[in-house]
Amino acid sequence: MRKLLTVIMALALSIPVLAQMTIKDGMVQIADRHGVNFVYDPALPVGSPYKGKSLAKGKLEENLDALFKDSGIRWERRKQFIVLTAAKPDAPVKIEQPAIFDEPNVRMDTLQAAVMTDFRRIEMGLGRLQTSLNAIRVLSSPLGEGDAVRWAQSLPGVTTGADGTTSMYVRGGNAGNNLFSLDGVPVYGYSHILGLTTIVPSDIVESASLAKGGFDGGDSNFTAAHLRMVTKEPSDVQRTSVALNNFLASASTEGPLGQKLSYLLSIRYSPLTWEYRAVQSSLPELVSGLSNFSANVGDVYAKIRMQTGAHSSLDASFLGSLDSYGFNTPDASYELMAWNNIIGLLRFRHYSENIRMELTASANGFGSRQEQEKWYRYTKNNLSLQSRLNEYALAGNIRHTLPRGFSLNEGFNLRWAQFAPGQVSGEDPHTNTLLSTVWVQGEYTSKNKFAAKAVVRCHYFNNLASDNGGRFDIEGNISAKVNFTEWLSLELTADRMVQYYHSLEGMPVGWSLDMIVPTGPKVVPETALQGNVGLTAKFDNVSVSFGGFYKAMDGLIFYKYAPSLFSGALATWEDNVDFGKGTAYGAEFLFEYQGKDFYSRLAYTLSKTDRHNFKETNNGLPFHARFDRSHVLNAMAQWKGICVTLILQSGNWENGAAETFQLHLPGKEWTAKYYSGVNNYHMPTVIRLDLGYQFGFMTGSVEHKVNIGVCNVTNHFNPFMLYFDTGSESWKELALLPFLPNFSYRIEF
Repeated sequence: MRKLLTVIMALALSIPVLAQMTIKDGMVQIADRHGVNFVYDPALPVGSPYKGKSLAKGKLEENLDALFKDSGIRWERRKQFIVLTAAKPDAPVKIEQPAIFDEPNVRMDTLQAAVMTDFRRIEMGLGRLQTSLNAIRVLSSPLGEGDAVRWAQSLPGVTTGADGTTSMYVRGGNAGNNLFSLDGVPVYGYSHILGLTTIVPSDIVESASLAKGGFDGGDSNFTAAHLRMVTKEPSDVQRTSVALNNFLASASTEGPLGQKLSYLLSIRYSPLTWEYRAVQSSLPELVSGLSNFSANVGDVYAKIRMQTGAHSSLDASFLGSLDSYGFNTPDASYELMAWNNIIGLLRFRHYSENIRMELTASANGFGSRQEQEKWYRYTKNNLSLQSRLNEYALAGNIRHTLPRGFSLNEGFNLRWAQFAPGQVSGEDPHTNTLLSTVWVQGEYTSKNKFAAKAVVRCHYFNNLASDNGGRFDIEGNISAKVNFTEWLSLELTADRMVQYYHSLEGMPVGWSLDMIVPTGPKVVPETALQGNVGLTAKFDNVSVSFGGFYKAMDGLIFYKYAPSLFSGALATWEDNVDFGKGTAYGAEFLFEYQGKDFYSRLAYTLSKTDRHNFKETNNGLPFHARFDRSHVLNAMAQWKGICVTLILQSGNWENGAAETFQLHLPGKEWTAKYYSGVNNYHMPTVIRLDLGYQFGFMTGSVEHKVNIGVCNVTNHFNPFMLYFDTGSESWKELALLPFLPNFSYRIEF
């Protein structure tokens, strides 16, 4: 009741502010309604009163003209940015450094002058790196343009699984220790087209940020990193885009639906079935191992936005995806693999000069399916394995902007989830869980010289299938940043995180989204304690950061049958997991140069990660973590439309359980060790050089954008996985991305 009264009083106090609207209030209203960012010098008179027409209706340009009329401020639109300058040429204008705290979804940014002409540069906040859609699409990929995960994989502190996949290992954590979210809602099955991209279309993304430390209060239930994707607000002008690349055909549209409603719609579908059959008929030697291949791959996203008032809005969105692959193997066996996601969201926002409120309700479903029909000694064997996770959540937060540089955030998150992992032959075992979180975040900023942030979270988790009752855990984050000069700053972060959902990692390719299991009687929460310190120097066209981290992990999960994840062993997964500790430490380096026509970025990570104290693995002795790569280098250079990307990752040790598997060969029985033991096979160094060229042109009112390029120009053999060849009775490596031309053609009108 006391908390409710506090909220009601805060809303009541905000009423006088709404009555005396300022130009800055109008900027907030326009930014939220039209989905644009304002770039301006705080010295401009944005605090002056505004007494013009209502900004709740009309087009963007009309509202901007009305807002800044006779204000002494001139506006200029540059794509999604509105650049404000003094109307008089002799008026002093000074562009300050970016705000130390980049709160998600707040579009009132003061950016450096270099960012105004080209928005590829990465913005840095406490423990977080952030970028826009333009920087994401620049990256080369098998689909002709990048996505948010490809961008995150190019940053320091991040290593990938097998070459070409979307898996990420951040600062020594497992792939399943990362959180991927869309507008704050977790995306549990984000991998698409066997890891070539994600289920989130680039057409709907406004920005992406990767947090590796100094996490915000609303971040929880993970221990490594948070890749936050924010969707753009629907435009008040009708826009349509149609695109085609190597593996996907897509269409998106957005625009107004009357005075108060607007919409955003995106549909993608993969013609992979026809592409495979075309290659099979023309170049059968490339795909001779499979027959009757069929794929159903696609996704759809829809969003409707209602402006419920001058300072409030209501969003409803839906994301659905499907990946389904069926084929016959040379021995006449039939395989079917499928993954699907369904995510629904309803969000209400209210904002004023000093208060921002947000309330979100969401429903989230993720499922995987495996079926196998295999002939063995004239007997047909059937395997049916399914797994699913359904989660329903209610979250809210309120932010108070206080005097003298202080601010206070308070929030909660209630989640009810149903887990059904490892279902075999029609059985439907499931477990219900409850996870409730409350958090408080305080911030202080002193005239861009010093900033500090402190977060406290309290969790209550209950596995309702257990007789042990619930458990309480407390997390905390502390961050600080000191700007010694206009160009040099020091950053420190410390975090303690707890995770209650766990991913059993699949085959040795970095997939970890096949099956998600909850904390329970035999599974303890995963925890991480991390510290980070770093220096950042920014000059006119150059930005350099260097830092180090140390991380201690406990309760890490290790699945013994990872090499054969799709098997009946999953039905008894709780009996086949081992738990232990992990340690990671290293150094991270990031360099950026931003010129008029030339942009370059270099990210390098030197790190070491181990696993130890696993009672049933390697006799409790330390061993390498999965995809523990000592050296990771990602370099990128772009001159006008030409883009060159170089990836170097040192080889990693593959680990597996000390188990043997019976292989039935004609006339004899043969026993093989499949990744038996730990540190038993050293994968070679990953080397990949990608080239791309981007250009565009106009035909009337239609804009054409073309990306062409080549992935793996040198045709370097980067192993995707190992497999046992029964013909030669030997282990062989399989590469997923040979020399691969790619393209993306997009039209917008």
